[in-house]
Amino acid sequence: MNDHRLSESDLHRHFGRRGRDLPGRVLIPPGDDMAMLGLDSTDRLLVAADQVVIGRHVRSDEAPETIGRKAVLRNLSDVAAMAARPIAILATATLSPDRDQRWAEALHAGLHETGLAFDAPLIGGDLATHAHPGTPDVVSVTILARPATTDGRIVTRHGAAAGDLVAVTGRLGGSLTEDGRGRHLDFPPRIEEAIGLADLLREDLVAMMDVSDGVARDAARLATADGVGVRLDADRIPRNAGCDWRAAVGDGEDYELLFACRREPPGEIEGVPVTVIGRFESTPGTSGSVLIDVDGESIDIAGLGWEHAGDPPDRTV
Repeated sequence: MNDHRLSESDLHRHFGRRGRDLPGRVLIPPGDDMAMLGLDSTDRLLVAADQVVIGRHVRSDEAPETIGRKAVLRNLSDVAAMAARPIAILATATLSPDRDQRWAEALHAGLHETGLAFDAPLIGGDLATHAHPGTPDVVSVTILARPATTDGRIVTRHGAAAGDLVAVTGRLGGSLTEDGRGRHLDFPPRIEEAIGLADLLREDLVAMMDVSDGVARDAARLATADGVGVRLDADRIPRNAGCDWRAAVGDGEDYELLFACRREPPGEIEGVPVTVIGRFESTPGTSGSVLIDVDGESIDIAGLGWEHAGDPPDRTV
């Protein structure tokens, strides 16, 4: 029987294939943290969009200001992943008709104030309502950014080769508490850290993204070259308190930087710790595999991490 279940990973691959026939002004097509347009011979604009589905990404009773803030922070983390700097945001919301004016204004406050705090003002958007009460609200943010490194370089997800190091900023795991709250609601997007790493490592910083779906899944997205996989060391994974290595690589929504580099990175950047957690390796015949060494045993962790279209109900908040 054919399996036609919705798969985020399969859709990403489909979008990437279809993106190959876009006009030449699309300098970075679908498949990265942000797309990039060439406005003229020298001017480039980065664009990304992300959303928060209430009841899926946040609790249904979460404070509207918090929902708006998370919606913006997720996009700011995508900007950081490209070593860029945000310039503005737009927001759209589709709300249940039983939301009142005060709730909607508080949602706007979360969007507006978070944008201003990162010099990315909310400059427009759209508002609609569902036809039926109780339908989950959806808040979507589109963000605009520009290159920010001293040499104007953008760091994409592509470029890692066998022998490159795998490193992360900060600590991982435990983003979601049992009550559906936790660090996933309010976190520091690593914008200055990303720019600092790109300026320091220059061409030796070969690929980067933010950890939204867990290192187990996101590391595979950096292993884009044919015959390249990732091997991690469980003992080197920097963990938040109370997290074992499985939580650290699988919980997701850490919004730390995950990157590939050709030489040892600094031990910290902008006061945030940086840790080498593994290496890219040659895997003849396969690409994108992720293994972790634990107590002398090599474990395939492809099944860990957040798959938006296929997670079990207990990942819903």
